[in-house]
Amino acid sequence: MIQMNEDNNNKKLNYFIVDSTAIIHHFVLENELQNNDILLIPELLVDELKSSVSKAVLTVLEAEDKIIHIDPSSKSIEKITGIAKETGDFTALSEIDLQVLALSLDFPGSVIYSDDNAVQNVCKKLDIKFETFQFKIKHQREYFWKCTVCKSKFTRKFENCPDCGSPIKRYFKKK
Repeated sequence: MIQMNEDNNNKKLNYFIVDSTAIIHHFVLENELQNNDILLIPELLVDELKSSVSKAVLTVLEAEDKIIHIDPSSKSIEKITGIAKETGDFTALSEIDLQVLALSLDFPGSVIYSDDNAVQNVCKKLDIKFETFQFKIKHQREYFWKCTVCKSKFTRKFENCPDCGSPIKRYFKKK
């Protein structure tokens, strides 16, 4: 676990909440971590890493005592779930994504490392800082669903179009 040294005692700890893309793309290694920087990783994330390279990245970070494996509070999970449903991102978020977002509520002022558009969109809604590896959304997205056949539009997701029974697809309003 993290041990406080003399440098850390005099500096505020900076928490970075990491999703799997930050490890898979080595993003956390490319951003040089300072002595007072700590990575928070949901317990479930370890199981999501499949490649030997991403597992090696995790091992390096663990050897440097830069990681805390932690689960978010159930209160934060509940709040994030509600907000993700409001933004239309809930169906695009994995359980790990929800945990990453919930940890940001448990650790105010933290920064999320993620390339996931849905995670970024919820971050924008809550004014949570985030860093990306490849793609960063510019504006908070507003989603709608549209039938692929009759073109009816909906403000929430359905399994199939309530009007004609055909599949529906998610879109976001361009700004």
